Amino acid sequence: MAEKKVVSIEDRIPQLKQLRKKKANRRFVTYLILILLLILVIVYLQSPLSHIQSIKVEQNRVVSSDEITRLSELKTDQSFWGFDPGATEQKIEKHLEVNDVSISREWYNQVVIEVNEFNRVGYVKSDELFHPILENGNVLEEIELKVPRADAPILYDFSDSDLLPQLTQKLSQLDPSIVQLISEIHWDPDDSNQYQVKMFTTDGQEVIASIHNFIEKMEVYPSIASQLTADMEGVLYIDVGAYFKPYGTGEEDVELESADSEQEDTAS
Repeated sequence: MAEKKVVSIEDRIPQLKQLRKKKANRRFVTYLILILLLILVIVYLQSPLSHIQSIKVEQNRVVSSDEITRLSELKTDQSFWGFDPGATEQKIEKHLEVNDVSISREWYNQVVIEVNEFNRVGYVKSDELFHPILENGNVLEEIELKVPRADAPILYDFSDSDLLPQLTQKLSQLDPSIVQLISEIHWDPDDSNQYQVKMFTTDGQEVIASIHNFIEKMEVYPSIASQLTADMEGVLYIDVGAYFKPYGTGEEDVELESADSEQEDTAS
């Protein structure tokens, strides 16, 4: 039977000392790295590197980037980490044309402000000046334009305070490409329809419609208008069915195909 080799404590002491030394060295390196990182953080926070270097505004269409930056109250010489994004977003959202704001920090000194604006769906005229109307129905009386932008139609003669919000709601639900076809909308009631409007389109048509079924009729307007030729002058009626009434009294009305007539043919 082989005898077990016995290692004396004297022989093991150098090995124990070496293990303790390695652990101590690792602990020292770890502490040193932490101290250096802490020093770097302190230096960074005390240096211009920790200040906002640029403020970028994105996705705004009407409200200027300068105005958004002014409302944010952010400065390029203030601390990159010393402002509250939520509180800053609320400051910008006080602007009537701003629907939603998102602020993010990028890299180590850049601030990005993403803006979601309410759409302008029209302009109303008052004392030779034009005021924007937003998709939420707000009329911006404080904004006075001598010439309205071409991004929405001009609305005339809406003295009935209830009809204007109804129309703006309809316009906000329409495809923007169709809204761009409308240059003017006039409230033009008659004895049978207080909701009747007269429109002038960018393709040169005079159109009679109704606020009641405005969305349904305007969605098919391009297909109805495509049935007219360039030499046809008159009024296009899309309030009930679809027909074209030439100017003057000598010509007959022209019946046109619409989504309503197609559905009736299918049902019969």
